Amino acid sequence: MRGGSVDPAQRDAVERYVKEQMAKLGLHGLPHVKRVQRLCMWLSKRVKGVDLMVVDLAALLHDVGKYVEKDNDELDHGKVSADMAEVFLKSVGFDEARLDAVCHAIRVHTHGEPPRSVEAKILHDADVLDKMGAIGIATLFIKACLIDTTIEDAVGFWRSPSRDTFVGLHALWVQKPHFYTRPAGNLAKRRNDLVYAFFKQLEQELELKDT
Repeated sequence: MRGGSVDPAQRDAVERYVKEQMAKLGLHGLPHVKRVQRLCMWLSKRVKGVDLMVVDLAALLHDVGKYVEKDNDELDHGKVSADMAEVFLKSVGFDEARLDAVCHAIRVHTHGEPPRSVEAKILHDADVLDKMGAIGIATLFIKACLIDTTIEDAVGFWRSPSRDTFVGLHALWVQKPHFYTRPAGNLAKRRNDLVYAFFKQLEQELELKDT
């Protein structure tokens, strides 16, 4: 690992900015960011050559523009978030030498283009990991509630995942994840053993096959 720590005043400013932007997305936004940040730090200890300052700030800022998709799902929130992060980090005097690296990691975490750096790969993998396991199950059903989807409908999306709805897309992410780092793939496999067991049990209960 390499890289120093962010100036405390800059870090406080980033934290405030992230909270303000994530509040526009809703209750679930900021907790997701914090989980991704923790996963990034966990992965950074297991992957060589990581600039901790870059990956830390990229994790914090990776979804600051996600709220724009509420009104226009044609927009790529990775690109929007990267543009917003660049403007903000320049305004607080952030190190220009690392600015491009932070913004690149944010921009490509939504698969708009392949990641060129280890920090971008870690952010991508951490973001996907937060869709796995028990957290993934909980998130899937929160999304189901947001679009008035029943438990039975959610199971249908699990059986036939697609990009047509938030729930189907989440199921697709869980069943067919892509990772750039081995530690992320290994953790996802352990987490997803629970997911498959959960949906198997849920289907059995819905069809009274557990009686």
